[in-house]
Amino acid sequence: MTFSFIFIGSTHGFINDFIKQKEVINSVNPEFVLCEDLEDISLDSKEKFQELLKKGRISDMTSFDELKELIRLCHDKNIKLIGIDMHNFGFDNILQEKIKKQEELSKEEEKKIKEILKIREQIHLKKILEFKTKTNKSLVIILGSWHLRENSSLRNSLNNYKIFFPCDEKGNLLIEPPQNKKINYCEIIKNDK
Repeated sequence: MTFSFIFIGSTHGFINDFIKQKEVINSVNPEFVLCEDLEDISLDSKEKFQELLKKGRISDMTSFDELKELIRLCHDKNIKLIGIDMHNFGFDNILQEKIKKQEELSKEEEKKIKEILKIREQIHLKKILEFKTKTNKSLVIILGSWHLRENSSLRNSLNNYKIFFPCDEKGNLLIEPPQNKKINYCEIIKNDK
């Protein structure tokens, strides 16, 4: 069965996300991989890949080291790697520092983050739909697992998809490290005709 969209939930580093990404990309061999963590960077030519590999920097919010293997894999396989988010995820300097240091946020800052998250999800959906028109192959999309929760706008807006997501022993989607450290991958398929 061919899916229009294949999502891979990312933990943003509490496990080695690249292992599952590599497995899926190698089995699907897509034309495009869309990636939240690449923010607003598009690597759609050998020159752009080489430039980023040489520069070795994504942004203040995303570590190059977290994406280095994915960037190299897509470069070597001649797959276009496209960022589908805002630079620094739309966070200003104050929010960036508080998020990175995991400091407590004020009510106003929490409200601001919720607003930014809604905008980001709209951008994700818009980019996904845009790139689906550019290929007949499945799109592989790498997003933080939180964006793939059951009531997310992506899951409610799209059809004909498969989701690979990190889960605990009971099959619950993980958005933070589990207590018992045991992590599996679960799958969800939606294909309403």
